[in-house]
Amino acid sequence: MTIKNIAIVVAMEQEADAVCHAGKQGQLAEFKTLSGSLKNGIKYKCIISGIGTERAAKASQLMCAENPDLILSIGVSGGLAPGLQAGTIVTATTIHSDIADYAPWHENDEDAKGRSELLPTCGDIQCGRLITAEKPVLTPDDKVLMHDRTGALAVDMESIAVARTARASKIPFACIRAVSDDSTRKIPIESMSGVDETGKTSLKPILIAILKRPTLILELIPMGMDYSKALKALSNIL
Repeated sequence: MTIKNIAIVVAMEQEADAVCHAGKQGQLAEFKTLSGSLKNGIKYKCIISGIGTERAAKASQLMCAENPDLILSIGVSGGLAPGLQAGTIVTATTIHSDIADYAPWHENDEDAKGRSELLPTCGDIQCGRLITAEKPVLTPDDKVLMHDRTGALAVDMESIAVARTARASKIPFACIRAVSDDSTRKIPIESMSGVDETGKTSLKPILIAILKRPTLILELIPMGMDYSKALKALSNIL
């Protein structure tokens, strides 16, 4: 296949800014978009879906309606497999889900062709099983349990919805994720307050949380450094 245009679905504004450095801002229904061209001339449109499968499915349907050559789910993810460090890029050959409405997605030949054409260096990137969860996986114990149960390399909250929507529309799909927290990293629950359902980040709730629990800053600093590594990795992938 020859890829001329791609659709990108991300959950958060920061992911969109990392992947689409100089994209032109737009709007599609209630979703913000960025559009432009990659260095290799492939045109893209990136939609910021917000958090969770419901919003990701709706945003993906809008993207599929534009009939791209390939649809991508891109973003950060929690590392589940031992040894996956922050900033490691993984791609999915299969995606499972803890959400009852979504059957597993398995890469077919057209998906593989699209992935290999877009990512010719995929041999240097870890490929394997990912999983979509309904809620964030915050503790090392929960990450270990999920990895032991599913064998997944990493976990996110949207990719299965994008994959299943693309498959229903008969559009090739690929998933690219950068690990933002490894399997040993505990994510403080307060950090979740800094992102709303639309994928927009806000510093104010985090500052309020720090005022209530000053030691939180000691957890947030290394977490933030790892998150920055993941965003930097995403910025280089396309």
